[in-house]
Amino acid sequence: MSSPRQQRLRRFRDAILADEREEAHDTLFRVLYGLPADVQIDLARALTARFLPIFRANHPEVTWPETVLVDLHAYYSEHGQALYDEPEDSFGGDMSFHYALYALLRALSHAEESHLYRVTPACCTALLWAVAARARNVWHADDPEAVQAFELRDREALAGRTMHDNVASRAVTKREWLIVADWLDEHQIGDYPEADEDERERWLAWWQERECLL
Repeated sequence: MSSPRQQRLRRFRDAILADEREEAHDTLFRVLYGLPADVQIDLARALTARFLPIFRANHPEVTWPETVLVDLHAYYSEHGQALYDEPEDSFGGDMSFHYALYALLRALSHAEESHLYRVTPACCTALLWAVAARARNVWHADDPEAVQAFELRDREALAGRTMHDNVASRAVTKREWLIVADWLDEHQIGDYPEADEDERERWLAWWQERECLL
């Protein structure tokens, strides 16, 4: 018999396949809450690192994101939550990638301070922005006119052509979330004990009220 966490993980996968974004995000929060902090942070770090080759190709002279991702603890020990500024020529998914790195460091800071209830909101935020980085990068390449309309706040030109409308971007989003589901399956997260349900739902509501930001 599968554990409640495994059942939630299946619901998360089903929500991704059905393109039910909010349901998927909330279910993922419930899957992660109560897992050891290092497991949650390792997942968020692994998914964020998937954008690193793109960033490295676009900004070969900017090396600090790789330093963060190669040894998060070492970077945090030296810099805390402080990040360098984005490159001046940032584009595509760069901004989302930068915020995912920030959320990762926030998650680690909460773990170091034993504020474990705040680790899941930070890790879920990192995951959301890491997925957005890949999706936005594809959208920028696939429909630059829509991106320009977005930047100019031209709602008429943008209608039906947002990142969430774009077929290629949606396919990448689904792929990245399924990678998350596979990672969790491979790490047998169903074997971990359950968290307190009232506490979990309270922190999920806290995260929702902030629109999945920190």
